[in-house]
Formats: sequence, C-alpha cells, structure tokens
Amino acid sequence: MTSKERVIRALKGKKIDRIPIFIMSRAYSIRHGGSTFKDCLQDSTGETYSEVQYRCWRQYRYDGVMDLEGVNSESEALGCGLRVSENESPKVDSPVIEGYEDIDKVESKVTRFELSWPITRQLNVVQRLHEKLGKEVPIYANPQCPLRSAAMLRGIENTMIDMIDNPKLLHRLLKFTTWIAIYYGKALAWAGADILMASNPIGSRSMISRRHYEEFSFPYDEEMVKSFHQDGILVILHICGDVKDRLDLIVQAGFDGVSLDSKVDLAWVKKEFGDKICLIGNVDIVDPLLFGTPEEVSIYSKKCLEILGTSGSMLGAGCEISPDTPSANLETLIQAAKTFAGN
Repeated sequence: MTSKERVIRALKGKKIDRIPIFIMSRAYSIRHGGSTFKDCLQDSTGETYSEVQYRCWRQYRYDGVMDLEGVNSESEALGCGLRVSENESPKVDSPVIEGYEDIDKVESKVTRFELSWPITRQLNVVQRLHEKLGKEVPIYANPQCPLRSAAMLRGIENTMIDMIDNPKLLHRLLKFTTWIAIYYGKALAWAGADILMASNPIGSRSMISRRHYEEFSFPYDEEMVKSFHQDGILVILHICGDVKDRLDLIVQAGFDGVSLDSKVDLAWVKKEFGDKICLIGNVDIVDPLLFGTPEEVSIYSKKCLEILGTSGSMLGAGCEISPDTPSANLETLIQAAKTFAGN
C-alpha cells in the first residue's frame, strides 16, 4: 500500500496496512535541507522548497509532504504585509482592512489573485512536489479557514472586538474570505494537492468562546468543506490549542480529519468522536520531541498509538515540529508507528 493510499483510506475510515505518520515538517525540512524561509519564499518556481521537502521525506519516509507556509499566502495576495526572516515562518504584520470600507478595495484584488506572486509560488510548489512524489506520497496544502483569513486581513485584535461591536460587518468579511478559501483550495487541488489542511489557529477556546466559534467559524467552515467535498477533495482541520468544547462542531462541519494539539485529551476524543472523524496526533512537540530522549518519545508515541488504534487515525506531532528536534527523536516516532503491534 502506498502512502497516498494509506492516508486517503485512513481519512475515509477504511482498513489500512498500518497507521499513517503525519508530520508537519516545513521549518524542519528547510533547516535540514540547508535553505532558509527567505530563500524558499523568494523562489517563485517552487523548486527550492519542494527540493528540501523531498530530501526530508526521502530521509524519514513519513506519509506525506506539505506546501510552503500556505496559511499566509492568501493574506499576502490580498495586500497584507508579511514579516519574513531567515529561520522563522512569515507572519502578517500589517493588516489591510483598517475600516470596513476597505473591504471593497480588498475584493477588487480578486481578479488578480491567482496571478499574484504568493499564489503563483504556492501553486508552483505544489506542482513541483506532485512531480517529485505525487504518484505514491500525498501532498498536503493549506488554505486558511475563513475566520483566520478574516483575522489576518483585519487584525486579530480588531476581529475579536468586531465579534462584539460589529458582528454584521464581520459576517460580511467572512462571506468574502469563505469564497477566497474555496477558490484558493480548489486551485491547490488542481495544481496537485491530494488533501487540504485548513488552518484556524484563532479557533481554540484559549482564543474565542464556543459561542463565538459557533457563530463566526462553524457555518463558514461548513460551507467551505461542503464545497471541497463536491469536488471530491478531502479536508483536515488543524487548530493549535484545546478544542475539546467544540469538537462536535468540527465533526458537524464535515472535516474528514482533525489534527489535535497535545493539549487535547486524546483518549476522551477517541471515545467520543473516534468513529466520526479521522483523529491525527498528538505527540507533544516540546516534551518529548524536542527535549526528551528517544526512549521518552517511544513511550509517548506508544501511548498515543494504543489510544488511536489503526482505524480512522494517524500518528503525528501535535503541531509543526521544531527544526531543532533531534533526528533520533523523529526517527523514533516514525518507527513506533511502523512497528505498532495493533497494525
């Protein structure tokens, strides 16, 4: 069974030969491939980044490769400024919507969206990865969830205030960012992405209440996922932090899988939702992956595996792994999945 077959079957809850290994390795692959974020972001052909991802996959043989920081490309294409450094993921540092009268200006950029530098780069990255690995290895690509996209365009603090003071105007922006997420996600799939991994880091309960999630995230996520499914595209959700009080909404929105932070009680999630959605996770990226020993990684991974089993699940880190993660620790996590007795 190829990695692609294994992952797709896991997301669909079908029988597999072993539990797949899900690793978010962007920063790790860039560091260990001898490149920098800056170099990768400046290469519109996508070759620089796709090559370091390929080398990293070839060394470790986990089940999938990822696009280049796609969670910010939509924002950049719509006019936001990014802070780019050599060794850290780019961050939006200048939102483009100061007042809601600016929405019209942002919407006017849509006609040039797919031809913009960041989107061209992202689509080329996916195409290059598909050329290198697409027959056997799944390619994950990242559209933003509508709420996260709105927060990048408007600013996180302003978006939080809008939930209380300007909900009608925020809903208007969310309708637009939902359309953008769908448009961009389908473009990624056309370019060669097998699975979309939607990102919503402001969606955890440490950021917003369940009530606000239900109003400002859930209906737009549901619309996005429904549109992807109409084209046969599988979708995973990743939210950093604890999502225990909103997992029912994540399931209801129709996501095929959910990537769980280590803060989430995996045993509880498996009991409540294990037969409803593919569970992905959730080895702690700090302790044991970054600072622990291989033995500690092995113990932690095996505990996760015993909970997950092999039906409708994947083993992985709870979030993006640090580029400083010891190679022996990453190898131990991968080997734990490949030799799991429950397979």
